[in-house]
Amino acid sequence: MSGIMDCKHARLEIGGDPHRLSAEVTHHIATCAACAKFREETLGMESRLKAALELPLQHFRASPAKAAPRRLALAASVALAVLIGGGAWLFRPQNALAEELVQHLREEPGSWQTHDPVQPEVLSAVLAKAGVKYDVRLPVSYASPCPFRGHIVPHLVVQTDRGPLTVIVLAHEVVKSRSEFSEGEYHGVLLPAGAGGIAVLAPKGREYASAVETVLDGMR
Repeated sequence: MSGIMDCKHARLEIGGDPHRLSAEVTHHIATCAACAKFREETLGMESRLKAALELPLQHFRASPAKAAPRRLALAASVALAVLIGGGAWLFRPQNALAEELVQHLREEPGSWQTHDPVQPEVLSAVLAKAGVKYDVRLPVSYASPCPFRGHIVPHLVVQTDRGPLTVIVLAHEVVKSRSEFSEGEYHGVLLPAGAGGIAVLAPKGREYASAVETVLDGMR
């Protein structure tokens, strides 16, 4: 098994339960900084959600007269905890999403360097975390579950006749309309897809428009 495949399988197991890892994955993250960081981010996201949802027992013993105001206060407290824990991006403009996508690509430069097709079962497992299926119209050479804005999202690289493109499935984002962007060394497009969205990115100078519809047609 190649190093890239080790990372894919390690991240699938980490995403399933970052607290209980096999000996093989534990050994892998001890030697792979990227997967060790992935586990830390996954644990951090889990901790923030747990902190937002844990409520003191006394809140459930309120008298009926005080129950409604307390429920409102608790709801506000949960919302505030989620925002503090990493959800403040909800109020940022859409260009912030493009910036974060590009930053994510910078943190995984090796994704562009793979060329062999991903095994179908690995691709299906990565996409399943976002409730997505992909009818392969373009070969997928990289597939990894990645933490992004408080969720685990599929990060794919597809091979086209113009070169590789990154596709990130944003099932938890609201993308109302097609929006092209240029950020740093990358450019791309955000597209509405079902209740969420899809981002397609490429290095500047590489054409991506002809592959966008092919990618969308394959996503279900």
